[in-house]
Amino acid sequence: MSRLLAWASRLPPGVQTTLKSLPGAAYLRMLAAGTPRLDGPAAGERRAVVYLPTWVRWDSMRQRPQYLLSAFAKAGHPVYFVDPREGGARMSDGVHIVASLRDVPRSGVLLYVHFAPVRRMFRLFRDPAVVYDILDDLSIYERSEADIPARNRVAAHHPNVMDEADVVIASNEVLAERHGPRRPDLLLVENGVDVDMFATPMSRPTDLPSGPIVGYHGAIAPWFDFDLFEAVARSAPDLQFVLVGPVDPEAAADTARVDRLENVTVLGEKPSRAMPGYVQAFDIGAIWFRVDHMTRGVTPLKMFECLAAGTPCVATPLPACVEEPSVRTAGGPHEFLGALREVLEGAETETSAEASVDGVSWESRLAPVLSRLEALGLDRVG
Repeated sequence: MSRLLAWASRLPPGVQTTLKSLPGAAYLRMLAAGTPRLDGPAAGERRAVVYLPTWVRWDSMRQRPQYLLSAFAKAGHPVYFVDPREGGARMSDGVHIVASLRDVPRSGVLLYVHFAPVRRMFRLFRDPAVVYDILDDLSIYERSEADIPARNRVAAHHPNVMDEADVVIASNEVLAERHGPRRPDLLLVENGVDVDMFATPMSRPTDLPSGPIVGYHGAIAPWFDFDLFEAVARSAPDLQFVLVGPVDPEAAADTARVDRLENVTVLGEKPSRAMPGYVQAFDIGAIWFRVDHMTRGVTPLKMFECLAAGTPCVATPLPACVEEPSVRTAGGPHEFLGALREVLEGAETETSAEASVDGVSWESRLAPVLSRLEALGLDRVG
C-alpha cells in the first residue's frame, strides 16, 4: 500500500485530485496508514502525541506542525509523525517518524490535528485527546478541493472537529476572532521560530547570484503577488531577486514568467536544514503575499526566520507583518521598492531584527497549550 501511495504522489496534480475524489479514496488512505497496535503509555506518564498522515512531509519545508511537534517532544511527550511514504522508522529532532499507524500507541494518545478531514481516523484510537490547530484561513483549501465531494472537504469536517477537540488553538488574532465565537476557550498560539537554527552562521550557498539579494523563501503559490514582484524586479535591475521554495502547480505559469527576467533566480525547493544559509545570505528577506481575506489570517514563519537570521524584512501589509515593529511593510510597486532601497541604505539594523525574536521560541509558544492540557487532566494518562 505504501508503494501505491508513493506512485500516486508522483502523478500530475490534476490526476491526484481526481483520485482523491473517487469513492473509497479516504478509506484507502486509512488502510495505508494501518491500525494502531502498540501499547500506550502507562498511567501517570505523558500522553503520546500522534500526527495523523496528511500531505505534510517531515523533512520538506518545515512549518508550524513540525516545529510544534518538536516542542512537544522537548516537553517530554513521546511524539509520532505518521507518513505512509516513509520507507521505515527513524528519529528526527526527538520525534518518531513512522510509515504506519501500526507503529504508534492505540491508547493514551493526544492527536495533534490541523487538517479536519483526518477526523475519520479518530475512531482508530481508544479515547484520544485532541488538539485542533487552526493555522490558516479555511479558504486556502478551496482551490485544491474543487473536484472533491462536499462531504469530504475541510469545511464539512471543521465544525465537528471544533466541537470535539479538547483544545482548539489559532495561529493569529485574525483567526482567533473568526473562530472564537464557536469556541470561547480557544487559545491564541502564535507562530514562533527556531532561533538557534537560523541564527547559527552557515556558509553562503553556491547557487546564489552575486550582488544585493532580495530573497523569498517558502511556498510559491497562488497567494504570491506576482504582479507586484515583477513590477519591482523590472524597476530595480541592479538588484537580484531570488525565490527559494516549492512551486505550486497553480503558480507554475506565473513563476516561469518572472523567471525569464534577467535579475530573477528561481531555485526551487531546498532541504529544511539548508534554509538558514539562504536566509542569512539575503540582504533583505521579502514577503510578496497578496493581501485578501485568506492571507489576512496568515502569520508568515519566514518573517520570524528572517529576523532570527539578522536579515531585514520587507513585506506587504499583512496584519501580522504590520504588527511586527522590525518589519517594514509596503503596498504598491513604488512604495515597496522604496522600502527596499531604504533598508539597503541602512534604515533598519540587524540588532533591531534580532531583538524581535526574543521570547518567541516554539517551546514558549507551546507553553499555554501544555498548561491547558494539564488543567484539563489530559497531559498524562489517567
